[in-house]
Amino acid sequence: MPEVWTVIVNGLWILGLSVLLAAWSHARYAASQMRVTTRVMLRELRYVLAMDVGLLLFVSGMAATESRPAARSLWIAIGGFVVAHGVMQVVAARGTGTKG
Repeated sequence: MPEVWTVIVNGLWILGLSVLLAAWSHARYAASQMRVTTRVMLRELRYVLAMDVGLLLFVSGMAATESRPAARSLWIAIGGFVVAHGVMQVVAARGTGTKG
């Protein structure tokens, strides 16, 4: 059973990096189609949330594989900041009436 747990937790950070890469690639493609910079596209809510989800999966995987309590706490704190960032972005988008 420990081998299954190792595969699952390592799969979290790998999945997180995959989501980050996919979101970045899609934003890059959309930016080239609209003839704007990638940075402009990455400011849209849909890309911000996709990047936050990817980063949260990555941080979760890193926290789950970490054996040192101080380092695990740091990963959890970073995850909390990622969640807070996502919530703030959604609240800001609802306040301005913009959609991703």
